[in-house]
Amino acid sequence: MKKLLVCLLAVLLLAGCASEAEPCPVCEEPAKTVADLPAARDESKKYSDKDGNEVACSLTDYSVDCSSITAANFAEYANVEGVVYIDARDYKDFATKHMRNFECIPFFGLIYDEAADGSSEKPQLFKKVDGKFEPVYEESIDILHDLVPEDKTVFLMCQSGGRIKTFMAILDAAGYDMSKIYNIGGMAQYGEYEGITVAEDIVVNATYAFNNLTVK
Repeated sequence: MKKLLVCLLAVLLLAGCASEAEPCPVCEEPAKTVADLPAARDESKKYSDKDGNEVACSLTDYSVDCSSITAANFAEYANVEGVVYIDARDYKDFATKHMRNFECIPFFGLIYDEAADGSSEKPQLFKKVDGKFEPVYEESIDILHDLVPEDKTVFLMCQSGGRIKTFMAILDAAGYDMSKIYNIGGMAQYGEYEGITVAEDIVVNATYAFNNLTVK
């Protein structure tokens, strides 16, 4: 009899889920996919630049101020099927505090660091020449594609969102479809977001280098 009652209860719950008249408390919302995402840049937004001038957002403005997904609404898009989540901070910062579902690709360590531009002591995949980003190595673009999939929708974050703007400029120069690349800001903006893992007792000392690459 007990087993029968359990079965009947399950049937009733399922029947409740199927009803359109009343919401079912035990039904889960279907997982979001990339089709549910807003456009990467919100052209209705405006922000003030460092000189206090009002700037209207555009599709080619990669600052977090123009992003359609930020700390304010990220929780809605924290687990979207088909999205690659990338944290561009160094391994040390990532290990001590990071968000669930994100992988670490150190931007300053591997991609580009303005302070080390052109220095052989800190190899980078890209350099800046006359205001444009160019590959340092013959293999730079291929490595970039290995790190950041060209055929996927990508959410990028760092500490404040600033380096992501540069990261996106490099991806743009490398031929990525920028409608799929989102600057979601930085860890500093996410406060007590429940998806953050903190492990302050972890210490990481990372060395970044490239072996056997061909300088252009």
